[in-house]
Amino acid sequence: MIKKEKTSFQKSFHRGFRELVSFFSYVVHRTKNACWTLFKFIIPISIFIRFIQEWDLLTYFSYVLSPIMSVVGLPAEMSLVWLTSMVVSIYGGFLALFSIYPSLAEPLTVAQMTTLLTMTLVAHTFPIELTISQKTGVKTGVMLLIRFGFAILLGFFMSRMYGIFGWLQEPVKVLPMFVTEQAGWLEWGIRQLKNYLIIICVIFTLITFLRVLQVTRVINAINKAMKPALKWLNISTDMLPLTIIGLTMGIAYGGGLMIEECKQKQFKPKEVFYSMTLMGLFHSIIEDTILMLSMGAHWSGVIVFRTIFAFIITYIIVKFTRRIDEKYFLKYVMTKAFRRKFEQNKTINNV
Repeated sequence: MIKKEKTSFQKSFHRGFRELVSFFSYVVHRTKNACWTLFKFIIPISIFIRFIQEWDLLTYFSYVLSPIMSVVGLPAEMSLVWLTSMVVSIYGGFLALFSIYPSLAEPLTVAQMTTLLTMTLVAHTFPIELTISQKTGVKTGVMLLIRFGFAILLGFFMSRMYGIFGWLQEPVKVLPMFVTEQAGWLEWGIRQLKNYLIIICVIFTLITFLRVLQVTRVINAINKAMKPALKWLNISTDMLPLTIIGLTMGIAYGGGLMIEECKQKQFKPKEVFYSMTLMGLFHSIIEDTILMLSMGAHWSGVIVFRTIFAFIITYIIVKFTRRIDEKYFLKYVMTKAFRRKFEQNKTINNV
C-alpha cells in the first residue's frame, strides 16, 4: 500500500516537474526570440541616437519634427522617441527616451508621459504590424493613416483634457537606472548594456505573466467579457475569436491567425477591415498596459482614454463605411491579392 502511494506521488511529482520545465522552456524560448528580434534593431538605433547627441544634431531633428509634438503638448525631442517606437518597437522607443531624457530643458509631467506612451500604444512597430495587416488584406497605406492619424488625434485630445482640468501636472518619476546621462563612450556603453538587461528581464516577466493567464484560463474569461462590445462594432461571429485574440495577445497573434484563416475561409472585406482597425488601435491590452504603467504612464490614459477612443473611432469608421459599395471598398481599402481571391471565390460560388 505504501509503495503504491509512493509510486503515485512520484508520478504526480514527475508530471508536475515536466509541466514546470515545459512552462519555463516556452517562456525562455519566447523571450530569446523576442529579444533577438528587438536588439538587432535597437542597438544600431541606440548608437545612432548617441551620435546625434555627440554631434549636437538633436536641435535640428527637433526643429524639423516639432510641429507634430507641439500639437500634442510634448517637447520636440519626444518626436525621436515616438519615431523610434514606430520604426523599431516600443522597447526601442524606451531606449531612445532614456538616452534623450537628460537633455530635456524640463522633466516631463505625468500627463506628458501618459500622452506620449498612449500614442505609442496606438502607433508602434509599423514594419511588422503593418505587414501583418497587409497580409490579411488591408492596404498598408490605409492602416498607416488610421493608426498614425488617430494616434495624433488621441494625443491632442488627452493633452487638452489634462491641461484644461490641470490633471497630472507634477513631474513624472523616471527611475534613475533607466536614464543614460551624457558621459564618455565607455560609460555610455556600460549603461546601455544595463538597460538591455533590464529590458530582457521585463520581457521575461511579461511573457511569464501572460503564459500564467493562458494556463489558468483567465484569458478565456476576458475574451468572454469582450464579446458583446465587439458585436456592437459589427464584427462578425467568425471574426470574433480572432479579434479577441488580437486585442488580448497582440496583432502578431490575432493578425497572424487571421492570415491563416483567410487562406481557408472567405471573409467579407469589411469584416476583415473592421477587425484589423480595432486591433490596430487597441491591442495587447494586458502586456502593453502593464508595461506602460510601469514606465510612469497614468491609468487614465493607457486604459480609460485608449479603450474609449479605440471603440468610438472604430464605431465611427463602421458607420461611415457600411454603405460604401463593395466594389469601391475593395478597390480603395483592400489589397490586390485580397480582391483577386475574393472575386475568384465569388465567381466559383455563382457558378
